[in-house]
Amino acid sequence: MKALLRHAELILDIASAGNGEAGDLAIVMGHEGGMRMVEPQGWSLAALCAEFGAPAAYKVEHRGGIVRVEGWGGGERCLLQRSNGGRAPGCFPGFAGLPSGR
Repeated sequence: MKALLRHAELILDIASAGNGEAGDLAIVMGHEGGMRMVEPQGWSLAALCAEFGAPAAYKVEHRGGIVRVEGWGGGERCLLQRSNGGRAPGCFPGFAGLPSGR
């Protein structure tokens, strides 16, 4: 399984475990495994990667009982969402594992 999707699933698990009062955030992954959390407004995931020299970035959004995680990096993109009712994550067709165009 690709690291981008695996990390998105882990982030979704953590984000959906809360009480639903958390705000939106972006997570920028460092080359040595570190993470930086930033305010996502006004940033695309590609711009976050470029700004911080990161291999991948994720956005976490909470909307009306739905938690959504979008990941971008290495020419790939994924989008997962889960209701706060505890259903399993689902990846939207056409978003996971998009070819990098190489």
